[in-house]
Amino acid sequence: RGDGGAAARRVADRLIGWSTLIAAGLGLAQAAAMPYLTPLFTPLPAVREAVAAPARVAALVTLTNGPIFAGEGIMMGLGAFGPLAAVTAAGVGVMVAGLSVSARLGLGVASVWWSLLAFHAVLLVGQLGHHLRLSPLATAGRGAA
Repeated sequence: RGDGGAAARRVADRLIGWSTLIAAGLGLAQAAAMPYLTPLFTPLPAVREAVAAPARVAALVTLTNGPIFAGEGIMMGLGAFGPLAAVTAAGVGVMVAGLSVSARLGLGVASVWWSLLAFHAVLLVGQLGHHLRLSPLATAGRGAA
C-alpha cells in the first residue's frame, strides 16, 4: 500500500470535511431563509405555522446529506458494498419503525422528517465507523498494517 493508502486517507478525510461544511452551510441557509420563503408559497398564517416544524427538521436532514453522500462514495470506491448495504438496511429499519410509530400515533409530517433524520443518523454512524475503524483507510498513514 505504501504512501498511496495515506494519500487516499487524506483525500477521503478532506472529502468528508468539505462535504460536511457545505451541507452545514446549506442547512443553515435553509433554516435562515424559511421565514422569507414560506410567505412566497402561502398567505395563510395557519399554513405558515404548520410548515415551520417540518421545515426545521428538513434543515437538519440537509446538514447530514454531505457527510452521508461522501461516506457512501468512499465506501463504494473501496468496494465495501456489503457493509454499505448492511448500514443502509439498518437505517431503513430504523426509519420504517419511526414511520410506523408516526402513523399509529398520528404525529404528522414533521415526524416523517424525523424518521428520515434517524435513517441518516444510522448511515452517518455506520459510514464514519467504517471509515475510522474498519476500512483499509482506517490505519493508512498511521504506521499500522
